[in-house]
Amino acid sequence: MMSGEIFSAISELLVPLLKAGGSVSAGTVIISTVKGDIHNIMKDIVVNMLKAANSNVVDLGVDVPSQAFLNSLKEEGAKVLGLSGLLTLASDSMKETIDLISAAGLRDRVKIMIGGGPVDGNVCRIVRTDDWSTDAQKAMRMAQQWAK
Repeated sequence: MMSGEIFSAISELLVPLLKAGGSVSAGTVIISTVKGDIHNIMKDIVVNMLKAANSNVVDLGVDVPSQAFLNSLKEEGAKVLGLSGLLTLASDSMKETIDLISAAGLRDRVKIMIGGGPVDGNVCRIVRTDDWSTDAQKAMRMAQQWAK
């Protein structure tokens, strides 16, 4: 927990200095750790990389319920959604979130990526997301590409 706090404090200082001049923005990206999980270091790395690449990032935090993701998508009109989770139970929350977005008729308007320790191609297929990554740089590139 202490290392996460240190990372957050350092990131606040560094991100403004890392802003990439002329970098392709990923538009608005909503990203958070799903309900039932409070792990956030990798999510925070992706958030900071996106911010440094001139993206508008809406970070809802950790332990975020599905309805909050849906509400934010409606409010922000984001084209990209990132769901993070380190615990294996996070895949259930990811699926629940994607099912809710689909039921609301927004699924075809947003690209969804998932990430975290237990995430792989099988989880991606099961929760019906567009792609997955356990690599922050790949996640940033996906968001930039999808926002075009």
